[in-house]
Amino acid sequence: MPGHCTNKNCFVDEGESCARGHLNPTECECWSKKKAGSSEDKEQSYTAARVPWSGSTLGMADLSSLLPRGRSMLIGVLGAHDAGKTTLLTGCYQNLLAGHPMANAQFAGSRTLGAWESLAAFTRFDDPAKGPTFPPHTPRGTNRVPGLMHVALRGTNEELRDVLMTDAPGEWFSSWAIDEKNDLSQGARWVVGNSDAFLIFADCERLSAPGRGRGHARSEIRQLIERVANHVNDRPTTLVWAKSDVTPPEKIKESVKKALYKNIPHATEIETTINDIETLKAALESVIFPCWLPSRMNQLVEPIVKAQPFEAYRGDRG
Repeated sequence: MPGHCTNKNCFVDEGESCARGHLNPTECECWSKKKAGSSEDKEQSYTAARVPWSGSTLGMADLSSLLPRGRSMLIGVLGAHDAGKTTLLTGCYQNLLAGHPMANAQFAGSRTLGAWESLAAFTRFDDPAKGPTFPPHTPRGTNRVPGLMHVALRGTNEELRDVLMTDAPGEWFSSWAIDEKNDLSQGARWVVGNSDAFLIFADCERLSAPGRGRGHARSEIRQLIERVANHVNDRPTTLVWAKSDVTPPEKIKESVKKALYKNIPHATEIETTINDIETLKAALESVIFPCWLPSRMNQLVEPIVKAQPFEAYRGDRG
């Protein structure tokens, strides 16, 4: 999408939604087809507030109106190009839309309904002339922040959680796994630095490909796991065996598992397939459950510093 926005209060060309609410930013009167900094460009400034109800994916500026209302969690969805990341997110949205719970909580709204529906439209069978298909590849860009998909979930005790999920192109993570300081990796760095939990995608179809293809896919997922391990600490992490209706050779799978548990010992793994939507739901739940309630702080224990009962609990300050 060549061009840029001339509204200095809008950051749509950095991956955020249009400040004036256009789903397609090229339809906005502030959009310019010229390169940023062109001498013919006149910068514009609009005093109108941003519109959080546009339904597009959220950006940093949109979070300021969403996050103060309660607890939230950001799920980093990592994996190579065409690994099934967007398909999993769309499948979980469809499941919520059908009235099914997610992590024992009910769907309670979304700020990105337009973005969800634009993806879900590809999967629906509502046109006999054009059957359902997979959601399109997330466009590659050099943005500093990915588009964020949002759902609000309400638990059995009426507690509300805002769940944000990254929808980033796989090329970001392939580039970041090779060189994390690369300029093209800034979006991946943001995802890994800010997420509360991670889903790492291993593409079973690519890992089963004939010839050198599966060897390259194995190296790529191992490289990504090792890179994530440098930053994950104790954050919940799940390896998703996507497209598991295709079974990779056992040696390939064992090699990936070995890399996973060597570098991220607390990680879990799960197999998913579009033929069973419950598997897609289970993958997302595996990282939502641990984030639902923040871990408790360690209890403070006052040390016993003297044997006399009167002074036993006076602490080390006398």
